[in-house]
Amino acid sequence: MNETNELTVMERISDTMTEAGARLAVKATNVLGKLMTKKTGKVLVTLPLALSMCTVTAFAAGDDGGAEETINKIIELLKLWIPRLGGLLVIVGGIQLAIGFKDDDATGKTRGMQCMIGGAIVAAIGKMVSL
Repeated sequence: MNETNELTVMERISDTMTEAGARLAVKATNVLGKLMTKKTGKVLVTLPLALSMCTVTAFAAGDDGGAEETINKIIELLKLWIPRLGGLLVIVGGIQLAIGFKDDDATGKTRGMQCMIGGAIVAAIGKMVSL
């Protein structure tokens, strides 16, 4: 078998699976109102979706390193800024807490503490990831 025959076989399989999924979808929609309350109806709805997902064809691009390089830059940027954003949240929470104490507002104190704790958690997780 040469390469073109293999492609046509894959295309035939893909077409067959798509056709089978479409037929099952039509059958499911015809009896959908009656069967959706039963287990059979739910299977008839999900089975065509599952068969349709089997027909996706994907091709990998050549290994030029461009995508990997971009992802590494984004990860490095996140490693730098997530701890900083966590620290900013701690500062904002501290300000909210101080305003809550000034106004003697229990809700403001609670929000301030929650913001400070959340910021500390974000900063700690950011630092742990960057190690």
